[in-house]
Amino acid sequence: MNNRQTLIFLLVVAALIGALAVYQSLQPPRWKGSFINPPAPMPDFLLQSGQGPVRLSDLRGKKVLLYFGYTGCPDVCPTTLGVLREALNALGSQAEAFQVVFVSVDPGRDTPQLVSAYAARFSPSFLGVTGTVEEIAQVAPAFGVFYKLNPPDPKSGYYSVDHSASVLVLNEKGELMLTWPYGLTAPEVEDDLRALLRY
Repeated sequence: MNNRQTLIFLLVVAALIGALAVYQSLQPPRWKGSFINPPAPMPDFLLQSGQGPVRLSDLRGKKVLLYFGYTGCPDVCPTTLGVLREALNALGSQAEAFQVVFVSVDPGRDTPQLVSAYAARFSPSFLGVTGTVEEIAQVAPAFGVFYKLNPPDPKSGYYSVDHSASVLVLNEKGELMLTWPYGLTAPEVEDDLRALLRY
């Protein structure tokens, strides 16, 4: 193969690689979570953090990763928040497009200050909020979230809380566009986050 043939071969290979990259970029993402199309409008809420009131609509312009749990959760909540932290850290500066909001469904024990401090242990950018018993009883079902406070232990008084474990992803308009089930790995969440950056 002479120099001219080699050059033509390399140009053809480069063109094929470029065409493949364009083709792949035009393909719809293979979501790890459940993609909702069209996105579903979601209600606003006003809850309290340790730094003051937080209205969901104040976060417009960012994609919100909304998770309901409680600070005394022994496994599911810390695992989920840890996965979100790891996935967002992998994005570098692009993580600024997202806002994690952790809503406690245990307002009897989780004060705004406590839930804010808990969320901040995972990342200083994470918001932790809660409300009164009545407010949480309205907000959680409005987002399709189930929770139940179990009877306290007769001796210690400790009680656990059953709750939905999915992460709800809202777009910049506050509409539900994706849900992640419990158990996804950080790389899987990262893949979806990178795909969300194109939406």
